[in-house]
Amino acid sequence: MSWTNPERKWLRELQHRKGRENHQAIIVEGRKAIAEFLSSGWEPLLLATTGESLGPTCLEVTARDLREVSSLDSPPDSLAVFASKELPERGGGMVLVLDRIQDPGNAGTLLRMADWFGLSYLLHLSGSVDLGNPKTVQASMGSLARVPVRYASESEAIELLHAQGRPIIVADLNGTAPSSINWSPNAALVVSNEGQGPSQAWQNAATAVATIARASGSKTDSLNVATAASMLLYEAHR
Repeated sequence: MSWTNPERKWLRELQHRKGRENHQAIIVEGRKAIAEFLSSGWEPLLLATTGESLGPTCLEVTARDLREVSSLDSPPDSLAVFASKELPERGGGMVLVLDRIQDPGNAGTLLRMADWFGLSYLLHLSGSVDLGNPKTVQASMGSLARVPVRYASESEAIELLHAQGRPIIVADLNGTAPSSINWSPNAALVVSNEGQGPSQAWQNAATAVATIARASGSKTDSLNVATAASMLLYEAHR
């Protein structure tokens, strides 16, 4: 069966940030990612596939139906809609702060890093890409289903981290080697927009600034933010 007109309109609206905010829901595409959400206890508002059924309420649709409502270049064979929800913070871990991260793929990879290293939560700052962006959801490979996310402005984030007694480690080009930093188990790692770097407010709030040294003679002016974050989180947990 094909989409009803209301379903088609709803799904198209969910491809945009305003629509996701209005409906308080996100689209998840791909059988594996959907399975991660289902196994994590998320209740689907809609399930649809062109292949083997995902459950008793799953709709059987065509590849053309999925292409109609997908923002991905190559839509997978399954689609689900889940109501947005807030996950409780995990105890005793670090925090990863996304400061004006614009690329949805990088944001999704950072979610995977937060999941892999068991961080307490991810702190999403105003000006960063919407984590419900379909490309972010796709890149997170299901980690969005498990990682607690908190939202704040820059000033609110700094106030929150101070109130929680978390040392603030800022990633930037002009700092010290990660191996020389005292990585507290409850530290907050701030990764910022690659082009602009951390704001003066974050530099002022920083307990330490971590810099990944580049080879002598290297002409590369920056590292991919997700790559840098993975290296720093590894050092913190090493």
